[in-house]
Amino acid sequence: MKVLVCGTHYGSTYIRALTRFPQENFSCAGVLSKGSEYSQQIAKQVGVPYYSNVNAIPADNIDIACVAVSGEAGKAIVLSLLKMGVSVLCEHPVEQAFVQEALALAKQHQVHFHVNGHFADLYAPQAFLKSVLAAYQQGFGCMHYAVGANLRTLYSALDLLGRALGGFEELKVVKYSGEPMAFQPVMLKNKNLTVSVLCQNFSSVEDDGSATFLNHQCSALFPHGTLTLSETTGPLSWFPSSHCLPAESWKTYMPIELLPMDQQQLMDHRDQCNLAAIAALAATIKGETQPVYQQPHYLLGLSGLWQAVLMELQPQAKDNCAA
Repeated sequence: MKVLVCGTHYGSTYIRALTRFPQENFSCAGVLSKGSEYSQQIAKQVGVPYYSNVNAIPADNIDIACVAVSGEAGKAIVLSLLKMGVSVLCEHPVEQAFVQEALALAKQHQVHFHVNGHFADLYAPQAFLKSVLAAYQQGFGCMHYAVGANLRTLYSALDLLGRALGGFEELKVVKYSGEPMAFQPVMLKNKNLTVSVLCQNFSSVEDDGSATFLNHQCSALFPHGTLTLSETTGPLSWFPSSHCLPAESWKTYMPIELLPMDQQQLMDHRDQCNLAAIAALAATIKGETQPVYQQPHYLLGLSGLWQAVLMELQPQAKDNCAA
């Protein structure tokens, strides 16, 4: 399948994925951006056509577009491509009204719209999700989830929560009446479950990571123990309840083994996860069952919950997160 990459900042990860980890099924067929010399040079290095106007794209020669352009410009590109009959993989975060419009256009033009939340696909979060499933399969339901994030990772952290739950099942925000805090708690609940979200409610002027203290933390409390993902890349541990094991075999915690990664390995892994997101959209185009986390009810539930949680944070939080 021929893939158009829109945007060359974060979009460069898609270009790397398509060129460094080539597969017979996918090839980079072009680059779209605002027209900078940097972007044109990237397209030249890859050896693909460069476009600065979405209307110049030969839609009949593009199967999938990966749109990694933020703000109103990115939304306009997504909607234009869907109208042209091109299936779109859009970067997160996305607002519910936009998701609804994109899904409607995709249905109208018989194409598909996916959102790449990315972080739940990484190695340690996937190990967390598999361990949650294993705990459920032992016949125990989760009693409480705790999630830690910052303004930029809030959407993807809620995506990780949603994948653990299998959806959002009328999960609502419990209104907070206190003053805004640097690390602010937000409670979520439905008739069966409570979730505590701790969000770092501030960010640095420049997005350099220097003021990032929470990214993706998640713990699941079961009657027979607590599963904890300490951060985006791990570690992952299981703390068994004292009554669930014989005294002679009980330990304070049981680490779940994860292979260590250096920075280059992690970057390669992230690129491969983006390639897997492209592959999931390609499989949907070919008629395979759409993953639950890309189905309309899930995407609408996630984007709506993300906005609702933001409303409980500082008034400027939404602008900071979408910047």
